[in-house]
Amino acid sequence: MKEKILGMVKSTAGAVLIVTILMTVIVQLLTGHFYTAYNLSTFSRSASFTIIIGFAQTLVLLLGGIDLSVASVAGLCSMIFAMLTTVGGVNPFLSIAIALMAGVALGAINGIFICSLNLTPFIVTLATSALYKGIIYVATKGIPLTGIPESVTIIGQGTLFGIIPYPAIIMVVLAVILIYMLRYTSFGRHIYAVGGNEHAAKIVGIQINKTKMAVYALTGFISALAGILMVLRLGSSQVNIGENWAMPSITAGVLGGTSMNGGSGGIGGTIVGGLLMSVISFSISLLGISSYWDQIVTGVVVLIAVAIDAIRRRNNSNV
Repeated sequence: MKEKILGMVKSTAGAVLIVTILMTVIVQLLTGHFYTAYNLSTFSRSASFTIIIGFAQTLVLLLGGIDLSVASVAGLCSMIFAMLTTVGGVNPFLSIAIALMAGVALGAINGIFICSLNLTPFIVTLATSALYKGIIYVATKGIPLTGIPESVTIIGQGTLFGIIPYPAIIMVVLAVILIYMLRYTSFGRHIYAVGGNEHAAKIVGIQINKTKMAVYALTGFISALAGILMVLRLGSSQVNIGENWAMPSITAGVLGGTSMNGGSGGIGGTIVGGLLMSVISFSISLLGISSYWDQIVTGVVVLIAVAIDAIRRRNNSNV
């Protein structure tokens, strides 16, 4: 038992998990109501979005890349869903399917520029992020789209047994699927191989560009899912949906042990990292601290996460 505890502390994800639990205990002692059924339900619903968008970013980080457009993809696909449903009169479930496929296409566009033209992921996704965000404002003129049917908003607003939010259930199901994919499929192994050593992966016959294209397309799909779920939670499409998701998505992955150089990390760690980010935001609210501090704390955590990753990579290179 002692060895297991020490092993957990030494692992990045394990240490972050311990910090997260300690934070919830401290906030509970200070406020007396972190662990209430209502607050836990509210927290898990909110955390689900950070974790899901973290999943999208983690897949790209495992490749050794980065996707700064995940937030804009989420926002644009949420707008597509809302416009099809409210303006176009399309069946809401069909609209969800179309918006998810749009996410795949938007992610694939990133992959095409990165793979076909051999461009830097940072520059490509920064550009497409601005492009997709611009399309949202031009198409909506900054006006929210309301009138989402209750038949689908229940997915974002409802709960199982009156306490477990449906977005949290969707997050868990998605996590199981992604963990299985990364651990037990050839595609998952190819992702780690490409991220670990692209040259070696090419020598053993792995199709580098095909793998990258698939990952960016999958990242687009997951980003779209997060955006659509947020519309279903709010009951309307806002132009700022997902606007601040890019940094938390990176931080959740890196805090959970995913290397920004690629080749190591995973979905389990992202869940832990996302939980810590969400606990910080939720605690600030419960303690009555100004929400402006949330951005400051997030920035500090990002710096810490990047520093941890740099130290981890340096230690690995010295082994």
